[in-house]
Amino acid sequence: MTNKNLSHCNHLQCALGVALLALLTACPASPPAASTATAATPAPQVAGQPVVVVQAEVMDTAGFIYYPDYEVYFDPGARVYWYNEGGRWSSAASPVGVSVDVLLASSSTHMNFHDSPENHHAQVVQQFPHGWKPASQPDSDRDRRGH
Repeated sequence: MTNKNLSHCNHLQCALGVALLALLTACPASPPAASTATAATPAPQVAGQPVVVVQAEVMDTAGFIYYPDYEVYFDPGARVYWYNEGGRWSSAASPVGVSVDVLLASSSTHMNFHDSPENHHAQVVQQFPHGWKPASQPDSDRDRRGH
């Protein structure tokens, strides 16, 4: 009878050990730190196969794109447009007062600040007034056709 009781006990210990191992390997020791960067995502691992790492898409979040003719800023990281409406700065998923197609067809320049456009707009408007065009952009449609 002693052997029977030991056998039963070993099965119970084995089952508890497997359950504990499964629990410990499924839960991280500590939660991951918050980060604004996107980490690479490992693919599921198969025994005997190399580990494949899939790189996540990286967005350019280094500032705003400014459209001088409309005094509109686009934040590519947040995918929102910033504009001044009656002295108050607001943001929206699409530009106000102009279509996206018209806005994209107009002159634009990259801004290197990362805080609110409100903090820089007075200087930006002096440097990039209405009608501003990059040096490489022709002044008229006639120039674009090579005439």
